[in-house]
Amino acid sequence: MSPTSTSRASDGLVDKDGERKGEWRRSAGTKKAVLDAARQLFNEKGYDGTNINDIVAASGVSVGSIYHQFGGKREVFRALADSSLARHKEVSERAAKKAIAAGETNPLRVYVAGAKAYLLDTWKQRDIDRVSILLEGPAPEAARSREQRARYLRGSLGITIGEPPVADATGYALYGLLYGAATQLVNIEDRRTANEVIDYFAKLILKMGDAE
Repeated sequence: MSPTSTSRASDGLVDKDGERKGEWRRSAGTKKAVLDAARQLFNEKGYDGTNINDIVAASGVSVGSIYHQFGGKREVFRALADSSLARHKEVSERAAKKAIAAGETNPLRVYVAGAKAYLLDTWKQRDIDRVSILLEGPAPEAARSREQRARYLRGSLGITIGEPPVADATGYALYGLLYGAATQLVNIEDRRTANEVIDYFAKLILKMGDAE
């Protein structure tokens, strides 16, 4: 150990990198506590039924820290919704790529592989998706969440079923089916029923394109 390091240690000083890492860990822990508490509260009481003091009490994090880390209740909800959306997109894309890698060449079947993965993950994330899908969150965030879902679920825009009268009609039709399935799934508690709903909607989509 160098004389400088010995001097710093004997003076009780902490290395700046160590301080920053400690702050990052504390910050990450604070955020997780807030998000975990808010997720449970939004699921149990709804967005409007939850206030910032509820989150403070459930998380053990001060109101000042919550405003510092997030900005308020709406931003806490946004963080939860964005995380869920990002995860749905990731699992959906992974499933579609897996289908292609396995030799699937039918675009509609590839789409359905991704759609089924998305729907199953929606069921797994139903505690927060119930709030965002049913548009029970803050109005600006609900509209934003709906548009984000539409944007990536309309990855079906390259698929044409029949003779659509306007461009993208097939994409919107497929999105409507998925949205309907997701709306049902967030209110289903048992895995078996969830799987049956997912399979039902997947078969509807395939039937639309005569790809069963």
